Amino acid sequence: MRLIIRVCQHAEFRMYCGQPPPPVLRPGGERGHQAVKRSLDRKTRIALEPRKQPRQQRSSKVVDRILDAALILTREQGTRTPTTLAIAQRAGLSVGSVYQYFPNKEAILLDLARRWLSSFPEVIAKRIKVAPPTNREEFRREVRKLFIDTSRLYLENATLMPVIEAISGNADLRPIQNEYDDQIIALYAAWLRHVNPALEDKIASRLGVVMMEVGHVCRLVGLKKDRKTFDLIEDDVETMWLALVSPYLNLD
Repeated sequence: MRLIIRVCQHAEFRMYCGQPPPPVLRPGGERGHQAVKRSLDRKTRIALEPRKQPRQQRSSKVVDRILDAALILTREQGTRTPTTLAIAQRAGLSVGSVYQYFPNKEAILLDLARRWLSSFPEVIAKRIKVAPPTNREEFRREVRKLFIDTSRLYLENATLMPVIEAISGNADLRPIQNEYDDQIIALYAAWLRHVNPALEDKIASRLGVVMMEVGHVCRLVGLKKDRKTFDLIEDDVETMWLALVSPYLNLD
């Protein structure tokens, strides 16, 4: 996300997370991350766009089969990017059928990243649909529910993180991520105003930016480590969130 590189490079943040001075490694290691980044950087945004948009239900199901197969393979293969042939075989399709919808394997990975990014607004919106909490303990439980949902998205899609990072570093592709970032920030702000309708829009948006950026960066750090460390970092982020926003919510 937009501030991730600056935050991850900050020395104090590295010390807090126990990170050495070199750049943060993504899931799959530096070699896997750099390979994906170079692969995406060689392509233009136009070249990576899906060839044919699925307009019928049957076509949409074919695209879903392709993306589901690609996601399974990325989880199984870790640092290795699955080939188009392997994706087609796992989906039970011919390579020609895959190429009808995607010009190359990078385009498939990019669409997987889009699908991952698009899952966050729905998860956050769920918190706005319930009755607003009336005290700090109720709000803390709502935050915990959100963390459970969003953490699952990270843990189940850890192998996509190099693709997400590559999008952030590609000027042609970055608007894709920025669009979802803006949605997420707006939803966090709307959630805070749902809890406290008197909260100013400017303040709510500022808090939303911090909530998104800190949560994303810390989870990327946690994904590099074991599950126990990931969970501990999650608890730390939750504590930071609560300390940040509670003074603005007027909860008893």
